[in-house]
Amino acid sequence: MSVPDERPSSLAAIGLSGAEESLYRALLRTASLTVDVAASVVGDDPQPIAEVVDRLVGAGLVLRDAGELVAAPPEEALQRLLEDEQRRLQAQREQLATVQGLVPALEAEHRGTRGPFGEPVHIDAIPSAEVVPVLQALVRESTGDLLWMRPDQWRLPDGRSTDPWVERVLREGRRSRVIYPARVLEESPLSVRRRADLGEHVRILGSVPGRLAVLGDTAALVPRRFDLADDTVMVVRQPALVESLTLLFDALWERALIVPGIGGDEEAERESARRLILDQMARGAKDQQIARTLGLSLRTVRRRVADLMDELDAGSRFQAGVEAVRRGWL
Repeated sequence: MSVPDERPSSLAAIGLSGAEESLYRALLRTASLTVDVAASVVGDDPQPIAEVVDRLVGAGLVLRDAGELVAAPPEEALQRLLEDEQRRLQAQREQLATVQGLVPALEAEHRGTRGPFGEPVHIDAIPSAEVVPVLQALVRESTGDLLWMRPDQWRLPDGRSTDPWVERVLREGRRSRVIYPARVLEESPLSVRRRADLGEHVRILGSVPGRLAVLGDTAALVPRRFDLADDTVMVVRQPALVESLTLLFDALWERALIVPGIGGDEEAERESARRLILDQMARGAKDQQIARTLGLSLRTVRRRVADLMDELDAGSRFQAGVEAVRRGWL
């Protein structure tokens, strides 16, 4: 003999079965029912009547009164069940959101068991002793501008050893741009001016953040620690990375100043000279120190400082610095 299927319930959203809904609605239509009569309402439903009654009483929808069953007012009883169900669903949504947030981490764990993902980017690491021959080979392979950031290379044997062949490349007509920190004009002005005389485009920043060589669109060389001298240099050939380093150089190039007397048009050189002198004044440098740093005569520096003070209508160097900032000169 087959067991009848459980009847569907329109109140299933609050957890009622078909038999439980049938009995509750029957009680709503009458004052009370005995358990025996209630059993006849449920009929041949496979859910036992005792279980149906216990579920309705436990939900607060039915009350036991002197052996009979009485329906609780639906406005209060059902509203309470609805609120409970809403809280349950909200908690479930929050749990699902938590699981959703775990998906990327779980996917990463899964990928970790599947070996390498995506296309690897190859970056060669070479000892600093091999930098010069690698640079020479890459310059021969490449076309386009040579870009250099040289924060301290004039102090280092490797840096000085690159000068002769870079000068040879310049004589052959290759375009080269280099950014130095301002102190190079005091520590090694002749090396800068010699290369500038050969056609290298030179600009100055107060400080240069790290070493860099970009060889056209072919490759770039950076130390393993960008801001520090390192015995290992990274050779980057991936086009997007080379382009990104080129953009970094160009952004710094736009901020850098033309060195007075070594290239550029006359107006640009005058503007750069003014900004360089103002920068040195803002740092508290005296006229003699400014002259040494910028490779100018003391007389020239004094004249230009006096002209700047007059132009800014300043009675002191401090006032000149404040006014220069206000005008956007610094």
